[in-house]
Amino acid sequence: MSKIKVAIIGYGGIARLHYAAYKSLTDAGFPIEVVAVCEKNKESVFKSVSINLGGNVVALDEKIHIYGDADELIANESFDMADICLPTFLHKAMSVKLLMAGKHVLCEKPMALTSTECSEMVEASKASGKHLMIGQCLRFAPTYKYLKQCIDDKRFGELKYLELYRLCDYPKWAADFASLEKTGGCILDTHVHDIDIARFLLGEPNEVSCIEYKDVPRCQMADTRLFYDTVTVDAKVAWDETRLVPFVAGYQARFDNADVICEGASVVIDYKGGDRVPAEVEDSDMIREEIKGFAEAILRDENCPDNSPESSMMSVKLIECIKESAAERGAKIKYNF
Repeated sequence: MSKIKVAIIGYGGIARLHYAAYKSLTDAGFPIEVVAVCEKNKESVFKSVSINLGGNVVALDEKIHIYGDADELIANESFDMADICLPTFLHKAMSVKLLMAGKHVLCEKPMALTSTECSEMVEASKASGKHLMIGQCLRFAPTYKYLKQCIDDKRFGELKYLELYRLCDYPKWAADFASLEKTGGCILDTHVHDIDIARFLLGEPNEVSCIEYKDVPRCQMADTRLFYDTVTVDAKVAWDETRLVPFVAGYQARFDNADVICEGASVVIDYKGGDRVPAEVEDSDMIREEIKGFAEAILRDENCPDNSPESSMMSVKLIECIKESAAERGAKIKYNF
């Protein structure tokens, strides 16, 4: 395969950021190119869409073929890889369809609504011999990669405590977010980012505890604690922020000798004793790096080593354990991974 030909499935807000990343890679000479978009509402493809994440949005090249459904796409288009940017309740069925049609699949997070559905996706990947990756993009974000380096090489001593947060206004750009049955609510759709990155950084916790508020979809919050042998992770998520900015995320990691603090794209080091200095963090786009990482794995004919589908499945399984704790008003639940 000299160049990976890609079809984007669903062309809402996040798909626009994916397309910008593909175009950046193509323009830089990387062997990947978007050749088709599949979107049931064809008229929306060339319209602008606002989301709360910001980021680069570029106009879709008019030479790209547009299809109204996946069967039409599969029957008429030659492509190697599908990038699924559909609502969560459609992830499993579409991923299985495309894998069994002989396509590699990058699917947006969360992997699926349940760990059982995730397992079906993993099995379809194995049965088809095609590669599957889930868009847990924080694993490719320079700010979180930097934190992993700090934990692994102990440059500031041992990690003692980690706070993760992801807070936003209710996502208004798609009606599906109002349905817990279609998205899983913020505890799955948004919280999965920080739950997955905690596993990426520290492995599997021993126990979990969560307090959740979900009176209506617009006002959803969760405060989760993941208990490890020597570290507690406190992860907060909300869909009812009243901030002037529509989205904020970051972390505070307390080590023996310093705090490492991130909000957005900036990271600072607060040393004990009072010195505060900016961290040396690489400048890269996490979605671009995510796509590049999967494409390189396809070219090597292997799953992406930093983000296997089995690991993404375990993040959904951990969310299920967190939901169990929330249903019991914060009871500690043993995580039997």
